[in-house]
Formats: sequence, C-alpha cells, structure tokens
Amino acid sequence: MTDTAKTGTAQHVRTEVRDGTGHIVLDRTRQLNALTAQMYRDLKAALDAWRDDDAVRHVLVTSASPKAFCAGGDIREVRDAVLAGRIEDATQVFATEYALDCLIANYPKPYVVLMNGICMGGGMGISVHGSHRVVGPSTVMAMPETKIGFFTDIGASWFLPRVSRPDRRGEPGAAVGRWLALGGQRVGGADAVALGLADVLVADEDFEALAGAVVEEGPVDALARFAREPEPSSVVAQWEQIEERYGAPTLEEIVAAAPEDLAGMSPSSLVRTFELLERGAADDSVRSCLERELRLAADTIARPDFAEGVRAVLVDKDNAPAWEHASVTDVDVAAVRAVLDEKLPLPL
Repeated sequence: MTDTAKTGTAQHVRTEVRDGTGHIVLDRTRQLNALTAQMYRDLKAALDAWRDDDAVRHVLVTSASPKAFCAGGDIREVRDAVLAGRIEDATQVFATEYALDCLIANYPKPYVVLMNGICMGGGMGISVHGSHRVVGPSTVMAMPETKIGFFTDIGASWFLPRVSRPDRRGEPGAAVGRWLALGGQRVGGADAVALGLADVLVADEDFEALAGAVVEEGPVDALARFAREPEPSSVVAQWEQIEERYGAPTLEEIVAAAPEDLAGMSPSSLVRTFELLERGAADDSVRSCLERELRLAADTIARPDFAEGVRAVLVDKDNAPAWEHASVTDVDVAAVRAVLDEKLPLPL
C-alpha cells in the first residue's frame, strides 16, 4: 500500500483510495456477490464520499470472485420482508438500490467496472449505467426477473429499449430489448459490446492486470492497451428473427410468436415488463425511468406472484410456480398502466 492510500472495510464491500483511484471490491463471493440492502448502502456511501473528493479522479469497481461480478440483488431478503408484512421495508431496499443506479448513471467522474463472469439483474444496475464498462469472453449478462414474478428493473426500462447493433447505432432495437427482458435471455461479452451494453472486451485472464493498470495508468490508457476485438455477436446474427418475433405491437402477439421463450414466465410479470418498456422507450431520463420502476416495485412485491416466483426458483427450487394468472390475457392491463402513471421519488 502506498502512502497515498486510504482504505475502508464493510462486511461485503471493500473500498480503497490509491493514487487517484477509488477502488470498490464486491466481496460476498459464496453468494456470487448477490447485493444485500447493506451492500447498496455501503456502495452509495462510498460513491457519495468520492464524488466531490479531489483525491479521487476515477472509480474502479471489481469483484473478489472469479466466477461472478454480481449475480443480482438478494431477492430472498426482500421476500422475507414481504412475508413478514414489512412491505415498506422491502420497498425501501429497492429505493436505495435505484438511487444507487441513478447516482452511477449521472456520476461526474469516470466509473470503470470490470464485469467478469456472471452479471445479472442488480449486477447490471451497478455496471451498465457506468461510463467505462468492461466485459470478457466468459461474461454472462441477463435480466431474468419475469421467471421469479418480478419485472425487469434497475433502469433497464431506460437502456433495453435503446440497445442497437453496431451497424445501426442511433437506431434503437426495441424488439431485441423486449427479447432480453421478457424471456430473460442470456448474452455474452461480445454480445454486450455489440448491443451497447458494454464498451470494451478484454481477455478473461487480463482482468486482474487491467485493474492494476487502471490505478497506475488511468482508465483511458489502460483500456486502450488491454482491449481486444470481440468475436461476432450471436445476437446480431439473429437480429431479424428476433425482430420478427418481438416486433409485434402487442404482448399477446409476441407470446403467440415466441411460446418457447416465454413458457413458464409469470403472466403478470410479462405484462408489467412489456408496459414498462413501452414507457421507458418514450422517457427522457434514467431517473424518471427508475422512479417509475420504484412505484411498480412497490406494487409488484405485494402481489402473489412475487413471493411464489422466488419460492419456486430460489427457495424450494422446484421450478413449479403457481402463478396468479393463466395467461397474459387474464391480467388487468389497465390496473398495471394506472400504477405506471405514478412515480415514487428516489432518496437521492
């Protein structure tokens, strides 16, 4: 440690300031860095402290796990609060998480994030909104919320409608965004770069060296030195087929066109996600999208599908949820839209 270094320690979030770099290490490795409410608070506290600290020129976020950057939020923690009748406490977890995502999206300093291995759900919230997003060939990204009775959140209603292929930059790929959100499709590092969800691909074995180079050289020089040309994207290769299935104007048509993708997903979650993406595509700010998502989260966790979906996938792991509705046509779309007409302010 140099004499310019300052360190801080929380249970699962380690921080250090060294030679102008504010370094955050996610260190809940046995749980693949699944983010708890306390971790959200610790992350936000560090970023708030560094925002106006002249000793910090840029932020670097890495993982102590070789398998995962972050597998998502610890949704079982939220379910426990819901089952105990503490809906307000559960909603507050999302409020803190989304405020963190909003802070990252608007951070005034370079925010460099190394997304090795698994990067899903809440892990995408603390990475995709950053300014310098690094992936590797083994990176796996996904938003699998519809399978657990929730919806695609963490500001994804802002960035998924805006994904685009390299030869069509500036032309949003709304259909591909729907494909990613509704079916929780997994994509790799090359796909993430091609879609605009990441900026740079490096070799998996270079992640550790790159982290050191960011501290020693700064992000621009370090990323330029370690960047590699991604392999062709499998998502881009099937772009037209995805547009055929997911470009329809109604959710009912999409479900009919892609039954193999959407079988087993919560019908209520599919409706909520589809309607949310439609709103996000027309919105003008990440913060506005997150505030809409927070209102929807408060409503969704109070519905039966949330506790049931988490039970089926993450608690009992029988993968046999008993959903409230048999199909998307049974869901009260007007009620969902009424929720989306409201927003809850983020605790910034």
